[in-house]
Amino acid sequence: MIRCMAVLIGFVLSTTCCGVVHAQLSASALFCVDVEAALSILPPTVSVISLTHDGTANDQSLGNTLWPCLVNDADGAVVTFSTLTGFSHQTLPLVARDVELTLTIDSADGGAGWSVTTGTDQTDVSAVVPDVVATVQAESTGPGSATFDLEVAFVTGSLATLVPGTYCVTVVGTITAN
Repeated sequence: MIRCMAVLIGFVLSTTCCGVVHAQLSASALFCVDVEAALSILPPTVSVISLTHDGTANDQSLGNTLWPCLVNDADGAVVTFSTLTGFSHQTLPLVARDVELTLTIDSADGGAGWSVTTGTDQTDVSAVVPDVVATVQAESTGPGSATFDLEVAFVTGSLATLVPGTYCVTVVGTITAN
């Protein structure tokens, strides 16, 4: 008990001898979150899209495919879909047919300002100077996501020169920040 009393007397003396006990009345800490740049484009969920030609002179649509895109850059982004060639016969690579691309917006974040700037383009593989690239494009003016609807069509042309076999084209989607 004497020992406890000495501690208590020491505490009282230290607080009364030296003045008022000071306490810290405010404090702060800095909390930070690093956000990486987000820029992405995803292909359709099916990696090969195909159909059987109906045997008419009509162009053959391979349907619409959905391509989700995302940008968090304050200035937005540009999304481009391009072919490297027209439709090429898989056994006879010099045999080709035109491809037509059509781009629309399926859905988009309102504040991102997404718009299609080039909605349709087609190759011209039989021209004197062949045009083998078809390109469609959209852009945003701010951050946000969008899902693009891309239609790819096989331009049949003359049925008399339509060589039987499988024709394929690769479409490349790219996204770049503004």
